Amino acid sequence: QATSLDSDLDLFEPGQEMATQIELAEAYVDMGDAEGAREILDYVLQGGDEAQKEFARQLLARLG
Repeated sequence: QATSLDSDLDLFEPGQEMATQIELAEAYVDMGDAEGAREILDYVLQGGDEAQKEFARQLLARLG
């Protein structure tokens, strides 16, 4: 049984889902939640396109 979050994600194309994840990771960074941001960025590194992966790597580098 899909949760409501799963069904919401089905509305996105895969690339759009990753773009949303990147925005979420940036929000975590802004809130000072580096660990939460890292988890999301690791997910982007597994499933994003090359541009998204590069952005995730840059954001991870900024986190130190």
